[in-house]
Amino acid sequence: MSDNLLNYILNKIRDLPPLPESTHKILQIAGNNASSAKDLAKVLEKDLSLTTKVLKLVNSSFYGFSREISTISQAVVYLGFNTIKSLVLTASSYDTLNKDVVSYELEKGMLWKHSIACASCSRLIAKEIKYSDPEEAYIAGLIHDIGKLMIDQYANNLFKLILEKVTTDAISFDKAEKEVLGFDHPEIGSKIAQKWNFPLSLVESISYHHQPENATNHKELTYIVHLANTITAMAGIGIGNDSLQYNFQPNTLDILQLKEENVQNYIIQLSEIINKDIVS
Repeated sequence: MSDNLLNYILNKIRDLPPLPESTHKILQIAGNNASSAKDLAKVLEKDLSLTTKVLKLVNSSFYGFSREISTISQAVVYLGFNTIKSLVLTASSYDTLNKDVVSYELEKGMLWKHSIACASCSRLIAKEIKYSDPEEAYIAGLIHDIGKLMIDQYANNLFKLILEKVTTDAISFDKAEKEVLGFDHPEIGSKIAQKWNFPLSLVESISYHHQPENATNHKELTYIVHLANTITAMAGIGIGNDSLQYNFQPNTLDILQLKEENVQNYIIQLSEIINKDIVS
């Protein structure tokens, strides 16, 4: 049953709303050092809906500009290519993540808030430890739980068994998912990331965000998302029936060279971020 269910879900991945084609072009342009703000604006402004969403995010209270930013070219000048890349993915993923996820007891908006908070916390951690690409960390945090959507949609009839196993066997939620389903939501999420042609760094960080010690090529990024996800749950942002049922790797802070005081600061900062209109 496990293999059949896994193959069924993988075949259904194509039913997820695709990222706009312009998104992929924008990610390529943003990653090219020879590209200009004009190049980015030219592609993005062909997608009016995406442009509108990005400018709404740029002008949110989160960034706090004293005057309205009315064009993509202006936004690139003020925020830079990498931040615009993150905003493009944030805008593109809104419709996908802003849904009820009934099996995990997440009402509409809760997964979105959790994802934005985890993304923001990942960026905070990345900047603190001087990770090479804080915006990559943001994106990894944003999409880390994308696999929950597919499990909720196509395996919800087995969810009662997962919850029972967590309680009766005293095991972590992802382990219970694997024992009942044959796979867990991080594995499904990584398959979605592959389908969307995301880089290996994002695929791996999604796949192992609950077990960062198993990451191979992108261990630091995976530990960043692991810690950010845990902090977001500790802050009570977008938590469902699974959020406090995962194992936290005890050496995470040592690996990232952080202290408990850092964690407390991130929780405070997240409470401020979640009240900004970027998450609404």
